[in-house]
Amino acid sequence: MQATAPTSNSSTPTDVARDLYAMFFTLNQRVSRDLFQMLADMGLSITQFKMLHLLAREGEQQELSVKALGEQFSLSLAAASRAIDGLHQRGYVDRVECETDRRIKRVHLTPAGRGAIRELHATNVANLAGFTATLSESQRRALADAIAPLLQLLDVTPSKEGPSR
Repeated sequence: MQATAPTSNSSTPTDVARDLYAMFFTLNQRVSRDLFQMLADMGLSITQFKMLHLLAREGEQQELSVKALGEQFSLSLAAASRAIDGLHQRGYVDRVECETDRRIKRVHLTPAGRGAIRELHATNVANLAGFTATLSESQRRALADAIAPLLQLLDVTPSKEGPSR
């Protein structure tokens, strides 16, 4: 299907949102195929990928409880525990009992988990770099100039482990 240029120069919130969604959806489709294959090869679900990403974003020393991870993704405690069990079996996370309440299990990334998230994000970045390589230098500059203030507004800092706050 041949892409067409936007037909209006409208900058209403709805028009910009529609254009942003169309762009996001299309780029996401281009990246998702390889991401889903990598996840399958690694034996990970989308939920586990999101959990790894959240743990990486929280920082090196930060631990989250299984309950907090589940709440972040609207999962029951049982579903969150199963997802964490799979990550633990693959060596991507460690679980530690809370010293004051043994019912609480705290989770943090292992070096292997950090490496896995880096690898997944590197694949996504490489796929998006394939797209940006098709742009002219002036188009890339315009895109970079448009993205920079949005990243700042959203308080997002790109890193090797993906977007972080």
